Amino acid sequence: MKKIFTTILSFLCCLGAFAEKNVPHVEVTMPFHKGVNLSNWLEPWYGLSVSSNFFGRQDFEDMKSIGVEIVRVPIHFEAFSSKDPDFIIDEKLWKIIDETVAWCTELKLYMIIDMHNDCNGNTKTRPDVEKMLNKIWPQIAERYKNSSEYVLYEVHNEPHFKSGNLNADIDKWGKIQGRILKLIRTIDTKHTVIVGAENWNNIEALLKLPDYKDDNIIYNFHDYSPFFFTHQGAAWTDLKNIKNIPFPYDKDKMPPFPNNESPSVKQLYKNYELDSSEEVLCKPLNDAVNFANKRKVALMCNEFGVDMTHPDNQERINWYRLKNKWMDERNIIRISWDYKASFGIFNTGSLSQQFPQDVNVDLIEAMGYKMPKNIQPRTAGWLNNSFENGEYKIFRNTLAKNILPISYLNGGKSTAAFDAVSENNELCISIPEAKPYEALRLDFLGAEDFTSLVNSGLSLEFEVKTTQKDFKLDVYFMDKEDSSKGKDGLEWRCKISLGPKDKVNDGKWHKIKVPLNDFEDYGAWSNSMNRWFPGEGLFKWNKVCQLVIDFSDNGQNKEVCFKNIVIK
Repeated sequence: MKKIFTTILSFLCCLGAFAEKNVPHVEVTMPFHKGVNLSNWLEPWYGLSVSSNFFGRQDFEDMKSIGVEIVRVPIHFEAFSSKDPDFIIDEKLWKIIDETVAWCTELKLYMIIDMHNDCNGNTKTRPDVEKMLNKIWPQIAERYKNSSEYVLYEVHNEPHFKSGNLNADIDKWGKIQGRILKLIRTIDTKHTVIVGAENWNNIEALLKLPDYKDDNIIYNFHDYSPFFFTHQGAAWTDLKNIKNIPFPYDKDKMPPFPNNESPSVKQLYKNYELDSSEEVLCKPLNDAVNFANKRKVALMCNEFGVDMTHPDNQERINWYRLKNKWMDERNIIRISWDYKASFGIFNTGSLSQQFPQDVNVDLIEAMGYKMPKNIQPRTAGWLNNSFENGEYKIFRNTLAKNILPISYLNGGKSTAAFDAVSENNELCISIPEAKPYEALRLDFLGAEDFTSLVNSGLSLEFEVKTTQKDFKLDVYFMDKEDSSKGKDGLEWRCKISLGPKDKVNDGKWHKIKVPLNDFEDYGAWSNSMNRWFPGEGLFKWNKVCQLVIDFSDNGQNKEVCFKNIVIK
């Protein structure tokens, strides 16, 4: 019996060795292997200012402490530039990148300066993108050519021309990228450059990229497969009604297919067992590895992840464990999307999540990270960190920590500037123009309890200046309704209004002071039901999420400025 057991064991070991031997392995290695994306920071479709303090040195220390080796910083350079024809980058953006480079160098943490630009699902890459890249990349390369080896460049995130001829688009981008790479090399031959393919950094398109004859590049792709699992329930996809999908596929756990879904979604449901199999998911990885080895370059997947909103937490962890395992076996550098937000490593998708207490420990362990020992929970929240000089600061020369500015102005064509200079050298918030009902939202990154502020008789104070003749403004605090109230997700408002009677439209600064007790219950708007709910006394001061400056039914065609927004 012992002899039979030994024989079987030897046979199984041989099978294991044979299987392991047949997993291709990228031959070119780099001094980093795993990392995260820092989304929601320098991407202005979220309305962020370049003066935003959403990430600081402590965040980089936290990431380093769990084992992150490289961070990718998505930056919409074009939006933070003078636009056509010169695309001069705003000096304030350079200041933030300079600071980030310094932190990463000190911490020996690699970072990617990623030319991200707008890549929402309904967009397409501008046909003349090369004109813009020809102006911006020399500025980047010149500024960082003498920086440490911890800096990497990424030519362009997810190009997608959408001309209707995919092969032509793939070929077009491959040639453009080659010319931009040569342009960078005329200035900087030191730093590693990341290149990727058309069709949203598609892995199949990667195999059609030209050989750029550069021995200091990394070929890159993105991987959100199987999409039916990773984006289930995502509001920006056709899968918004698909929820509770297991991974790996389990017939007994599959939910019934929802009624009235499109044929394409029905086909994804039908194919999910095959599409989620290891054989199907790993074949593109193997093809990419073989391609990289032929080119003698390193290989990276610098976006992969699962939206946490609808999958079961354990099913999501299963996906990360397997994906990371498969990429590690193949020596593919992996950088997950993202750190915070709905694809992040924290327990919810809220941007208010705190390190270390809110980290999803089981998830990061599945990703090959480890929580440091004996680390103390941090003091969280705007209220606990904003009091100084007898006031609770929201904006005075700069935004307070734990305030995330969100705006959608002029139909999305502009954002608020949080660093305009007023007459006495104080910084102010400048709103260039706004369409009716557009707003500037100052998010507290979580629910804050204002009860003690209200009971103490404190007031909201701010200064405003405009020359808009028909100036109207609604200023309100907003909360979230409890699910137990039957109107889950409604944003209840408590507001004050400014108008012609207040006479603040003479181009001079006017100080506004309103006791919190004078704010009036107003109501809530439901996007899902497309209706307005009148005030029902449901606004609660103990769960304030945002301070909103709403430009009412008039909008603004003249600049309006704000400064010194505090509660005192």
